[in-house]
Amino acid sequence: RVNPERLVFTYQGDGDLAAIGLAEIISAANRGENFTVIFANNQTYGMTGGQMAPTTLVGQKTTTSIYGRDPQTAGYPYRMCELISTLEAPVFVARYALNSPKGVADARKGIKKAFELQLAGKGFTFVELLTNCPTNWHMSPLQTIDYMNTNTIPYFKPGVYKDKEAEVK
Repeated sequence: RVNPERLVFTYQGDGDLAAIGLAEIISAANRGENFTVIFANNQTYGMTGGQMAPTTLVGQKTTTSIYGRDPQTAGYPYRMCELISTLEAPVFVARYALNSPKGVADARKGIKKAFELQLAGKGFTFVELLTNCPTNWHMSPLQTIDYMNTNTIPYFKPGVYKDKEAEVK
């Protein structure tokens, strides 16, 4: 707010953004704060031991859900793009899957657009990146790509969920 001409962004994981910081991110999005959020969703607390995150898929095993996430006890995974896109203020909300060169290229374009909107003073932008976690998923990198294609992407569908600039045109 003090330096509106500055590029301001956060880079957050699913535990940070969708659990510990959920109230703060929703409030910032709802106010239309002029910054960009880059959200790395690998469905686990990847930096702290592989615990279940708010985005862990039903049936996905973690160190704290050794039999897999059970929606009866843990609820269902949060879909952050869908949730944030229901708010009035955000100007750009999109999800990209980093499972292929095309997905990486699309994500790059989405991040660039989010930064351009933020630098133009348009308001809150949110880019979710679906990514893998070979260590905590206990798979090879190639196996994690297959897992993403079969499980992650069907649940967390990539796409642009809100683009106020496109709506105006």
